[in-house]
Amino acid sequence: MRFQETLRGLAMIDESVVKDQAGLRLGLARISALDPKTAALLQLAASVAIGAPGISLEWSTSLALTAGASEDEIAEVLLAIAPMAGLGRVVAAAPNLGTALGYDIAAALEDPDEQ
Repeated sequence: MRFQETLRGLAMIDESVVKDQAGLRLGLARISALDPKTAALLQLAASVAIGAPGISLEWSTSLALTAGASEDEIAEVLLAIAPMAGLGRVVAAAPNLGTALGYDIAAALEDPDEQ
């Protein structure tokens, strides 16, 4: 069924579905004044600030890593935007960014000595 393919493609951010069927362009905007890493970190910050779902945050994190951002820079995005985005948005986003970076925050909270 077509609706199942569409929903699955959107849920996993299948770029062909998003681009070809929804008409949206993913990836970094071609902004000459910003380098790709800065643009990717800004997109990640905006995703956190608007309360994007976990899969979107994980995708944005991967995009930032691909553009050359470090794990520390990605984590510090949360600190930088907290005063404007609000603590709730930042706290909600942290586990998804952790997942994208290969860090299980839930496990770390259960046993902080192991981390």
